[in-house]
Amino acid sequence: MRTTGRHGDRRGAVVSALLALLLGGCVVSPQPSPPVHEPILDGGLVGVSGEVMLLADQISLLGQAGAVTPAGGVIVVTNLDTLDAPVLADVNPDGSFVATLIARTEQVLRMQVKQGELRSAPADLLLAGSPISGTHKTLEHLLCLEIEPAAWVSFEGAGGARDVVVRNTCAGDVSIDAPRLRRGDAPFSVSPEAPFVVPAGGSTVITVRADGGGDELEDVLFLDVTAPEPGRRALTLTLPD
Repeated sequence: MRTTGRHGDRRGAVVSALLALLLGGCVVSPQPSPPVHEPILDGGLVGVSGEVMLLADQISLLGQAGAVTPAGGVIVVTNLDTLDAPVLADVNPDGSFVATLIARTEQVLRMQVKQGELRSAPADLLLAGSPISGTHKTLEHLLCLEIEPAAWVSFEGAGGARDVVVRNTCAGDVSIDAPRLRRGDAPFSVSPEAPFVVPAGGSTVITVRADGGGDELEDVLFLDVTAPEPGRRALTLTLPD
């Protein structure tokens, strides 16, 4: 009886091992979530319509098919040289769009694709011609002045603070006027509030807070460089919808 029992135990152990092996092979390993990619805006596929508009200084900004990848969401267009509110336009299924706004030659339009809480990197276009007939991609003023984040500061929550690092890799000091907000109708405040100098090889931290009043959910922070050569750097500030 003991011999039979031992054989039964051995057979049972073998069966259990086979079942464990078979069941183990059927277990599906957790799959990683697909990466979430920010939308891409191709500024080279954006131009201006040559059609006559009903209002003076009104233009139509045209994005060709494929200008937005993946297609969808809205395009946010901000005239950096006026105080007008940003203009929104739907992105078509082929990635094209048409945005109508008030603008003049030599003004700079900032464009961002918005898809939910995702946004593309900002693209700035200078309007050229008189009447306006085309656009030119703008280059950042004073490339040796490194700013991080470079052009867009996102606030995930309803408040809080974000630091913007201004690093001077130029040969000489860089003077910047008091930081200013384009419209001032969003709950943003900025420090320092006075002009400052970033020494060569040094850096300065600008702190942006979203703890004030205001109904709008975005604005633009301007850093106006006064020396060694006048110019402007712009950072879009956004709160979630």
